[in-house]
Amino acid sequence: MGYTFMAESPKAVDWAALHGAVKPIRKRVELFPVPASNGLGFSVPQRQRNELAWEEITQLVDVLKKFEMDVYDLSSGTKLGPDTLESVKNVFIAEC
Repeated sequence: MGYTFMAESPKAVDWAALHGAVKPIRKRVELFPVPASNGLGFSVPQRQRNELAWEEITQLVDVLKKFEMDVYDLSSGTKLGPDTLESVKNVFIAEC
């Protein structure tokens, strides 16, 4: 089972530009579009939930901010931001 996040934007997403921006980063994280909500789901397989995967998550969050997307941890509903990253990381890595 994977650990899942959701990114959402209040406006339409340029999917081609978003794909081009995240493609060089994505190695461990599986991404899938959710066009109905201008969103992007992403999941990390259980066996890959480690420091390297977390670094990839934080890089993706930085890119998604440029597309005005907010990222949420779907297990807790927590919005990822400077004040919540560490607590989400502790659960992300500790539960595996």
